[in-house]
Amino acid sequence: MKVPCNRIVITTGIFLLMTLQIPSAIPESETRITLESAVETALRENPMLDTIRKKIEVARVRLDGIALLGNPELETEFVGGTHSEQVFELSKSFQLGGQRGHRKRIAAIKLEMASVEFDESSRMLTEAVKLSFYDLVHVQEKLELAKEIIRHNQQMSNIAQARFEAGDISMTHVNLANVQLQAAMREASSLESTLQLTQLEINNLMGAALEAKPIAVYRASESTSLNHRLQITLGELTTHALAHRSDLKSLRLNARLIGGELRLAKAANIPDLSIGGMVERNPHEKAFGMKFSVPLPGFDRNRVAIDGARAEQQVNAVEIRNKERQIVREVMAALLSLTAAQKNLEFYETDLLKLLNENLTLMRTAYELGEAKLLEVVIMQNEYIKARFAYLDALTASRKAFANLDAAVGKSSGLLQ
Repeated sequence: MKVPCNRIVITTGIFLLMTLQIPSAIPESETRITLESAVETALRENPMLDTIRKKIEVARVRLDGIALLGNPELETEFVGGTHSEQVFELSKSFQLGGQRGHRKRIAAIKLEMASVEFDESSRMLTEAVKLSFYDLVHVQEKLELAKEIIRHNQQMSNIAQARFEAGDISMTHVNLANVQLQAAMREASSLESTLQLTQLEINNLMGAALEAKPIAVYRASESTSLNHRLQITLGELTTHALAHRSDLKSLRLNARLIGGELRLAKAANIPDLSIGGMVERNPHEKAFGMKFSVPLPGFDRNRVAIDGARAEQQVNAVEIRNKERQIVREVMAALLSLTAAQKNLEFYETDLLKLLNENLTLMRTAYELGEAKLLEVVIMQNEYIKARFAYLDALTASRKAFANLDAAVGKSSGLLQ
């Protein structure tokens, strides 16, 4: 009686496995994105970058709007009565000390600083998009694994029910199979919610519709080991970072800006020269003349602006040193994290998962033939699931660690390609 029962159970299990419809974790109608397309879309559509683009345009307009000369001033004075007279005066003030040139150089530096701010925001946005993309890939991969687990647990639950009805096992085994199935379904439901939150995050970064349901497509070539990219030394990475990090460039530009403001403050200490022509007319005569005026810097020698700019130079010098140290630390930390993540990933990329999968397959076959207990299958399956989820965690950690290192090194490094 036992052999026919086993055949019936096996046949029933195979039939259920083929006919069981599990909802796909990735609907075919969803929009698919690659890492490159996600980054390109974010750099093109992100609202924050649009704001900085407007700042660049404002800085450019201000630079172009610095006039060559100021407007002349016209004054007139009329005195009535027996000896009435009228005076016309046209004067023009000239700034000395090259003040206009200093203002143009300051405006040019501010324009460059706006461009560097755009580069820095692009660097940070690119890193955020990559991390969010890898999170999306991670959730999708976990959801696919959860779908696989549900399928197998459903099969075991059906086989257990058939055996119970045949009198081969007790109700306890059926309940155990159902508990495993419910646990797998709860995990899948939780991952579905996490998937929606992750999609919302990457939509926000890309500037896409928040209700969109993007599906990350990770290329097989990108999932290979990153060891060949780590042949560069820490010295090369830090040297490149110190030369290309836009946040450090911004501080160095600020040093130039402060220097320009100091020179302008000193030039503004030179009095402006005002030159004018005069016409005076009364009932008896008409007279012409010239007028020169220079304010005497006896009380205000612009010391506040000059001393303030010098103090800012000292603060900026300290900020540059601190930023350089911070960048070196970030690169070192990112490289150490990537190295550790790679070592952890290599542990799972051995034959561990293959052996666990083979053992689980054999155990399930033995259970279907009635040669193994359900508890043994559950224990083996839990070990396999635990290892598979740990592998996905290690894989994502490696991907994200590489993205962190790439961002720490700076824009257009070329060293990590």
